Amino acid sequence: MKGVSLFVALLFVVVCSAMVFAAPAPQKVVDLANTKLAELGKDKIVVKSVRAVNAEGRTMEEIKKIDEEWIAAKKAGTTIPLMTELMGNNCAKQLKEMMAAHPFITEIFVTGNMGGNVCQTALTGDFWQGDEAKFKDVFKKGILVGEVEQEDGKNISLVSVPVKMGELHVGTMHIGVDVDKVP
Repeated sequence: MKGVSLFVALLFVVVCSAMVFAAPAPQKVVDLANTKLAELGKDKIVVKSVRAVNAEGRTMEEIKKIDEEWIAAKKAGTTIPLMTELMGNNCAKQLKEMMAAHPFITEIFVTGNMGGNVCQTALTGDFWQGDEAKFKDVFKKGILVGEVEQEDGKNISLVSVPVKMGELHVGTMHIGVDVDKVP
């Protein structure tokens, strides 16, 4: 019986050490999200890029096909031309300038109104964000501040803000925030 108890105790330690524990974001991150980060979603270059992609009129079938190709390339350790394009277009260059101006930002990616990526500072796991809560909830609720999670030894909160042209919500911006670097 002692052996079983020891096994259960060791199993508990192993399982707990593999878990990622999340905590609510500190108030300073919430305040930042509702001020500076919300303003980033109104950037003229970002809005123009999102509007251009929205005007292309991709169908959901086309978006899902791109998503499948994207995911397959990631699994194979390769890229497709669109991945490189979305990290080097004018919108991505603007995102990189935003990151340089705000050292607490670890990544940014932007989507159009259907959830397909428009621009990004690093590769995302997939192309289509439209099936994820971070995309859907921004359209329903506005600014979202995710719980703090450990990523690469950093305490990161994902902040999602609407991309807006005036009052018109045209897309979403998702910003990785290193909570330990927020002033």
